[in-house]
Amino acid sequence: AESPAANGAASCKDLRGSRGAMEASHRELLISKPNGAAKIAPAPSASGFARSESHISSSSAIIIEAEACRQRYKRLHPKDCADDEKDYKTLVHTLTQERLSAIFKTKIGEGACKTGLCGLKEEQARVYFNVYGKNEITPPKRENIWIKLLRQTFLGIFNILLWSCVIAEVALIVIFSGEGSGEETHHSGKGKPEEGPDYVTPIILSAVIVMAALLQWYSELKAESQMEAMQKLQAASKVPTVRMDHGRRVDLELDPLNLVPGDIIFLQAGDRIPADVRILHCTDGTEVDNSALTGESMPEPRHNKTEPVTCPPPEARNLAFFGTTVLKGNATCIVHATGDATFLGKIAQGIKSSRVKSTLEIQIEHFVHIIAVVAICVGLLSLLANLLSPVKRGPAEILQNSAAALFAQVPEGLLPTVTISLMIASDQMASRNVIVRKIDAVETLGCVSVFCSDKTGTLTTGEMATQDLVVPSGAASFSLEVYNRDRDSGLFKSQKLLEDIATCGVLNNGAEIKVDGGEERWTGSPTEVAILRACAEVTGGPAATATLKQRPENFKTFEIPFNSENKWMLTIHGDQNVGYFAILKGAPERVMKYTTLQSDPSIVGKVEQQLQDLMGQGRRVLCIAKKDLDPNDVPKGGKFEGTNATDCNFPMKDFRFVGLYGIEDPPKKGVAEAVVDAQKAGVKVVMVTGDHPDTARAIAGRINILGSAVETPANEAEQLQGATEFSVITGVMLDTRIPKGDNFTDEEPEENVKWWRKAVQHTRVFARVSPIHKQVIVQAYQKYGYNGIGDIVAMTGDGVNDAPALKQAEVGVAMGQRGTEVAKDASDIVLHDDNFSSVVKGMEQGRLSSENLQKSIMYTLCSKVPQVAPTFGELFGVPQALTVAQVLLIDIGTDIWTAIAYALQPAESKLMERPPRHPRHEKMVNCKVLVYSYGYIGQLQMLFCWLMFFWATPGMWDLYLSGKSPNDYSPEDFVTDTMGMTVYYWTLVLGQIAAAVSTTTKLQSVLGFGTSPYCFPNTTLNLMFVGEVVMGLAAIYLNPIQQAFKTGWIPTRSVLLPVVAFIGITIADEFRKAFGRSLE
Repeated sequence: AESPAANGAASCKDLRGSRGAMEASHRELLISKPNGAAKIAPAPSASGFARSESHISSSSAIIIEAEACRQRYKRLHPKDCADDEKDYKTLVHTLTQERLSAIFKTKIGEGACKTGLCGLKEEQARVYFNVYGKNEITPPKRENIWIKLLRQTFLGIFNILLWSCVIAEVALIVIFSGEGSGEETHHSGKGKPEEGPDYVTPIILSAVIVMAALLQWYSELKAESQMEAMQKLQAASKVPTVRMDHGRRVDLELDPLNLVPGDIIFLQAGDRIPADVRILHCTDGTEVDNSALTGESMPEPRHNKTEPVTCPPPEARNLAFFGTTVLKGNATCIVHATGDATFLGKIAQGIKSSRVKSTLEIQIEHFVHIIAVVAICVGLLSLLANLLSPVKRGPAEILQNSAAALFAQVPEGLLPTVTISLMIASDQMASRNVIVRKIDAVETLGCVSVFCSDKTGTLTTGEMATQDLVVPSGAASFSLEVYNRDRDSGLFKSQKLLEDIATCGVLNNGAEIKVDGGEERWTGSPTEVAILRACAEVTGGPAATATLKQRPENFKTFEIPFNSENKWMLTIHGDQNVGYFAILKGAPERVMKYTTLQSDPSIVGKVEQQLQDLMGQGRRVLCIAKKDLDPNDVPKGGKFEGTNATDCNFPMKDFRFVGLYGIEDPPKKGVAEAVVDAQKAGVKVVMVTGDHPDTARAIAGRINILGSAVETPANEAEQLQGATEFSVITGVMLDTRIPKGDNFTDEEPEENVKWWRKAVQHTRVFARVSPIHKQVIVQAYQKYGYNGIGDIVAMTGDGVNDAPALKQAEVGVAMGQRGTEVAKDASDIVLHDDNFSSVVKGMEQGRLSSENLQKSIMYTLCSKVPQVAPTFGELFGVPQALTVAQVLLIDIGTDIWTAIAYALQPAESKLMERPPRHPRHEKMVNCKVLVYSYGYIGQLQMLFCWLMFFWATPGMWDLYLSGKSPNDYSPEDFVTDTMGMTVYYWTLVLGQIAAAVSTTTKLQSVLGFGTSPYCFPNTTLNLMFVGEVVMGLAAIYLNPIQQAFKTGWIPTRSVLLPVVAFIGITIADEFRKAFGRSLE
């Protein structure tokens, strides 16, 4: 190790030529002081990081020491490791403890560092903190809430379109208001004054945009607050740390944020590891849960031995990583990486790229382009029609009419409909413990064609459980009896044959159970807890288990804990009065060789066959055996000794085979049914896990991911039979198929393209995959799936290893309870109860939202044809049939609220029996929608409006045949024209109610013609129908509304006859639906 002086000299040499770098480093040190709470306080500096009197005083010396610290830290990494290296590279697991002590300038004491001087000096910790900063992963940059509100109000292509309409309306008012007021004349005493400026439209339209933005902003803020509340519940506890100050040992309880590289900390079972650490000392059998990083469901053992250079850091057993958990044992560790430098931090920094565009954004953008083209065309044609019209109008009125025709084509109600629909879906999902962080993710979820799901903690419980108890039976010949959990209760039933295996499992067990206030608390290794739970169920519960262990004959006299060399655990029970017996439990191949079964190959074959059956189901199998010790085998005084089979002072042979435990991380309740539901809806469910292929295959088979009868069409089942090599793909197979860049491009090798096309079509399980593999798999589905168009992918997961894929997917779904903060930050949706079934329910809600948005658009577009038709009717001498104000009354006064009510529309009967709508293959606003709205319902509305205009309006046909110009109308003619406009308006109102009834379903009959009736289940929409009728009648009979919207009184006959329009359109669409159903 180098001396501090040598380091300082070397650093000075480097710093002489760079005064700017020295000043930058000096500025870096000017940060706040962290605090720590000391258990003892022999000196004032023990509480926090107060400077020692002997601490370096000059700022130059501090900079030199900081630079020396950085240079020493570089020795923990390979020579080719860059300062901004994205991958996790370290050599800390290959270095001796003496070397680590020299690099960090920390003192490593004897044994477990529980006594004596150990750790960093306080002044060193101060410098290290200034160099490395707080031990926290830099969180994703959060957008200012007010900037977010402004962005949601004024940006977005549809908002821009609506604001353009507002600006254009205001511009017309400003430009022509003076001209209009000066030109108001009565033509020959008979003329009708030109309409004044339209102030109502821009005001209402602006209010609609702002309110929609406020609703979305509030919804997303509420989701963020729920996330923050969940994070507070998961706050990390303080970490026992040892340091030195003034030559004395100081034991601290530090906040994890204040840990620095070189700190020596103490961990025990149940602790969450606060930083990346190298293990200096640990008890035998120490285990950690790395599933959040690796996807492995099995606990991983840990030791303090130096690993070879060829061992990758994630696989080193002398390292433990930030965010994982100690399951069993105690450990003394040295912190070697904090914050963004940790394994977890490296992954978090790698997923800060921008999210892919949501399907809703794609749909809205496409819709806006269509509407913009249609509106501009209609506006130009209207301008031409006004110029050619026999009615003489001034420039202001011509422009206002043309602008009104243009604006009428823009569905103002779409924006609030989208927002409210997604908010309702979001609230309904929140009631199922699903937090939607970005509300348009709900609609995207409805378009998902592939679910890529992590296994551990997502499809499975994330907790080990004993599923099988195998015991010998048969007095005449040896046979094995397998007992499983009861299907109804999910528990093992008490059986005579199970008493022995249950008793041995309770006594030979390192787990503990405590009952506190009626709540059971199980502590220990997950495997041990799984065995103890099962055995407690057989013996009668926790109380009976405690009684069993307290019996004098069961008193534990001696124990050899489980370790990686023996692969078994041995306990001896009893005393010299009642005698002793030994219980041996561990790996079957190790335990079996100490049993009496070894003498009979046929029996051994039966046991091995049972082992293969259990392991084929993805079980981890442990064997247990028992031996009653002969008094001659008991050492003198009952003092048993030994650590393995060779140095024990008692015989390790002739054990009696008691049975086998089949243990696994079982599937969550309801997952198998949810997978089938997704498959019925045309969605592929794919397991993507870091676990072993055999385990993954077994679980996938049980939850219907593999071998499902409802997978999809028969031709795909045949294809799957011919592509068995693609049914399960491992990470090793993916290593040569990863794209060279950040994503797949059109320049990928043809061989890889063909391979991936087969993989995304046939593969249902990816096993032993890394975090990068998971991201590549999602990218492959997005590039090559759906017959080359690209699948819409949802990724569910809980671990850090899932985060890159969660970010890559169109919808990232994280687990709320087990999920890491990195995974939650990368997601769009968080499952508070970690229930996979909720995602499938959310998919249905997403489809419903998408379906309702499409229906709302269809309804809104229907009225656009009859609204613009009167403009062109004037070219043929038809009296004016609709004013700009009346168009506004329909669009803003009634249609917008009815369109919003579609958000509450329940699903049709076959919503989840159809394949998902792919937004790049089938747009939300497609040819079918445009033909239905403009070419079918719109045409029927226009036909009925003209029919009623001439038939239901007294004197209208005579006025038309007279050929008079509106400029020559008499007062009686104006009355007739006003009545005609009112009839046209009233007919269109009823026609829009008919359109609303018709568009509530696509094929299911509303009235029950030939199928079960859909009826009128949406109470809100029904109230809107009533509101439309009331508003229409008010426009006919209330004078203030008559004056505002240029309507007038009409006789009862003229009110009743347009009901024919409602009946005609409704019946016509019922016939269309019946014909559509016959083609299915």
